[in-house]
Amino acid sequence: MTDEALFQPLADRIGGRPVDTTTYDEVPGWLIEPLRGWIHEAMAGDEVLARRIVMRLRWSHDPFGKGYIFWLTWCNGDQILTVIDAILQLNTSLWAMVELLRHRPDINRTEPVQQLTELLADGSSRYTVDVDRHCLTVLLDPTIAAAADQAVAADPTAGDHLRLAFAAAYGLNPDPDKAYDEAVLAVEAVACPLVCPNDSRRTLGTVIRDLRNQASQWALAITDSSGLPASPVRLVEILALLWEGQSRHAGSPNSRRQSQAEAEAAVHLAAVLVKWLIDGVLYRR
Repeated sequence: MTDEALFQPLADRIGGRPVDTTTYDEVPGWLIEPLRGWIHEAMAGDEVLARRIVMRLRWSHDPFGKGYIFWLTWCNGDQILTVIDAILQLNTSLWAMVELLRHRPDINRTEPVQQLTELLADGSSRYTVDVDRHCLTVLLDPTIAAAADQAVAADPTAGDHLRLAFAAAYGLNPDPDKAYDEAVLAVEAVACPLVCPNDSRRTLGTVIRDLRNQASQWALAITDSSGLPASPVRLVEILALLWEGQSRHAGSPNSRRQSQAEAEAAVHLAAVLVKWLIDGVLYRR
């Protein structure tokens, strides 16, 4: 944590009030003008790019009649984050500058993506920049973010699924179904090769079945009350919770949409499970 993260207005500090850690879903008043300025600068006079963004957003009426950049810059306050998200996705020159400065530490300047990240942080926005997927995403709790980063780094395949899961759960337009699906796939990516490497049609359900049938052959790094390696039974229960909570087989009587709360819980659980399995918490006796 930096000193900037501990910033507190003088009156609050003298008054003994706790540091305000509130974050805002929408764009608070103090962020509107700075973000409008960022939009204008990020467009760099590129009317063709601005037109692409307007078309991709399916906006069909220009209320200003002064060009696409003006339209995007002066959009309604509740549309600002949508515009910024679109710019991050479609303006490749922003990311070219990120890559250039990453490899040229001798160039002393702040590029637009970093400027946006700092604006959102200073303005207590709930959103930040997802540099991997070139879009906005919800700012995660630091502990959760660290656990997710470790899981992503540990296994490339599981990591790709976890990235997609977090992005779907916490993006500007969440997709709970995709988030839950990708969370399950992330766990399968490490659990299936470990538990049932010779089964070509393996799923998380297969892993759960095999662990239940072969419980005596497996153990956990955590000990039980007797001081011996614990049985995998409780881990199997957690895996089953994730597996059975997924709504599968569209069109079936029990098919349904995943809720946002389910998706977020599944993604967090998957990050922990992936890390556990990679670290050898579950092992064959």
